[in-house]
Amino acid sequence: MDNSVPDFVLFLGRFHPLVVHLPIGFLFFAFVLEVFSRWKKNPMLTTGIPLALFLGAISGAVACVLGYMLSLSGDYEADALDTHFWFGIATTAIAFLAWLIRIEKIKIAQLNRLHPNISGGLTLLVILLSVTGHYGGNLTHGSDYLVKYFPFGKEEKTELVAVTKLEDAQVFNHLVGPILDNKCASCHNESKKKGSLSFHDSIAILKGGKNGKILISGNASESEMIKRVLLEPHHDDFMPPEGKTPPLTEEEIAILTYWIDNAKGNFDATVANVETPEDISGIASTMLGLSSSVVKGADIALPTVSVVTANQIVDLEKEGFTLRELVFDSGLYEVVLAPNTVVKGDGQAALKKLEKLLTIKENIIWLSLEDNQLTDESLKIVGQLPNIQKLKLNKNPLSDTAITELVNLKSLTSLNLYGTQVTSKSLQTIAKITSLKHVYVWKTNIKQEDIDEMALNDYPEVILGL
Repeated sequence: MDNSVPDFVLFLGRFHPLVVHLPIGFLFFAFVLEVFSRWKKNPMLTTGIPLALFLGAISGAVACVLGYMLSLSGDYEADALDTHFWFGIATTAIAFLAWLIRIEKIKIAQLNRLHPNISGGLTLLVILLSVTGHYGGNLTHGSDYLVKYFPFGKEEKTELVAVTKLEDAQVFNHLVGPILDNKCASCHNESKKKGSLSFHDSIAILKGGKNGKILISGNASESEMIKRVLLEPHHDDFMPPEGKTPPLTEEEIAILTYWIDNAKGNFDATVANVETPEDISGIASTMLGLSSSVVKGADIALPTVSVVTANQIVDLEKEGFTLRELVFDSGLYEVVLAPNTVVKGDGQAALKKLEKLLTIKENIIWLSLEDNQLTDESLKIVGQLPNIQKLKLNKNPLSDTAITELVNLKSLTSLNLYGTQVTSKSLQTIAKITSLKHVYVWKTNIKQEDIDEMALNDYPEVILGL
């Protein structure tokens, strides 16, 4: 981007994607009126066409100006941008011409003879709109956006050879590439190059963007690729920007870091030729579907589960839950209900929310329900989550009865009961959860002497403190 372009110009340019829908609507409406007037043989329907054409032409002109302002950012591939721009200009010019012909302001005889066939001009406008929109979509989403899922005549893509052993996997192609495609390529592709950066191929990645190179071989902590994804989500330079794609998970960042530090950013390296820590092996194995692995912070091998659909995620988010996939493409989630989502005295509301979790009960391995007025009855739902490993129930009015609902959780390794109403009676119940390793009971009715007595037996570690 040319630094001489005023910020206000770029600010106005950002309104192009919003305004550009106005001429599409107005001009298509004019075409529909013309078609229906001929179909129904009702000329009264055509009375709205001049206004629709005028509004379409005016809004088209505004969209062109804003589009030009947006193009000054330098974030788009020049040839594709020019094609989109000139088709937009042509569409706007013909819209003005069609309007002038319709209201008979053009007195040239040859053009006046076009009036009876104005529907042909409107058809041309719709075609131009479609072509212009197609190239606009290419700029935003990539050149294959429209035809990517077209079922016929697809070009055969070179598929990666599936690996049966982790050692045979190519670090970039099998592990890093899919992450960049899912989280980065929508804004950094061959057609749309935000910040003059593209992840289209190795040459583009090594070239970097307007701020220079994005990776330093062997030094992930100083590589912009890593520094940007580790910023606070509200930071102006955080990647990917809020509202685009979900942020990278810890596991995805770990894979990128591994590629830069251990594989030295080599695009041809295989796992066999790179020093690979155990936790990276686990993450990579899960990504490739080779075996169950262990999430950083988890103590038990992870199960293979079905995917969670976008609709399921949306439904749970409406209830106040936040979901974070712990391992790339694994379908295994940390689920958090933010504190005080449920107000005091409304325990039934908490129960209804928890019932929604049963739609993805096998996919939840970490669950936080801190300070949400959970009742003992609520724990009957939690007890039906078979793969849960970490469970935070702190600051809820739960009694010993609630803890009995957790006995059948065979994967539970960490349980936080801080600020609940449990007593030493729950320690006997906790001892029956053989997978459990850590229990936090600060500010409960459990005393130090109760814990000391448990320490004489083969029980989980009970921590009377934070």
